[in-house]
Amino acid sequence: MNPYQKYAQTQQVAGLSRIDLLLALYDGALARLGKAEMALTNGDVPVATPYLCKAQLIVTELAAGVRLDVDEQMGTNMLRLYEFVVHELKTPRLESVRNARKILTTLREGFEGVRDEANRLERSGQLVAADRMQMVLEMA
Repeated sequence: MNPYQKYAQTQQVAGLSRIDLLLALYDGALARLGKAEMALTNGDVPVATPYLCKAQLIVTELAAGVRLDVDEQMGTNMLRLYEFVVHELKTPRLESVRNARKILTTLREGFEGVRDEANRLERSGQLVAADRMQMVLEMA
């Protein structure tokens, strides 16, 4: 990636709200799982493996953002789901990818359902804006 492309990507991410960044991470993981599923359907494990690894990294970043100090029970449940997904993706099997996709899709739908409220809270200052948080910008 040339420096201009990297700058453009950074500017795109910097304009997103917290919930939009979260949804983008889910989208990235799900897109990679879709590609891995397609490769595994064709019996091509070597093509699927990098997609599975990248999806694991994204889910690990999602887990790193869980704050147990805010709601310990909810946070623990989220961490358990993320742990299960990462565990499922260790072995390139079609069933494992489908299990992981099902969980991530359900979680994403839940966050999509609170998107408007989260954006309202961020705009009102009740949530710290994404551009004032330290973030991982490279998820390509």
